[in-house]
Amino acid sequence: MSFDDHRGKRIRLAMAYRNKTKTHALAAELDVSVAAISRWQNGGHLSLDSACNLARALDVSLDWLLLGRGTLDWHQDERVTAEELSSITSLRRYPPKVKSLLVELIGSFGHDA
Repeated sequence: MSFDDHRGKRIRLAMAYRNKTKTHALAAELDVSVAAISRWQNGGHLSLDSACNLARALDVSLDWLLLGRGTLDWHQDERVTAEELSSITSLRRYPPKVKSLLVELIGSFGHDA
């Protein structure tokens, strides 16, 4: 991945947020050099493998870390369960009119509560 100053800022933010301010300790945890951590913090080259390991070590969303999408804790959002997601994606097999009616029906339940 190429130079991205915004990504570097997100890395620094995630490190501070997760209280992993010791570059040496994070480098040892990831089995990379301190220079690599510094390069990443400054927006330098970051491989996808290293990005995945960094996101895991900092317990942050990979989408947020790499692209700035969502939030830092987006990966921990439990508002949609696997069962709910399965139900939602199963709507794809229905024709548009049926999907529309099902969505309308489901939406009407929220108004009664």
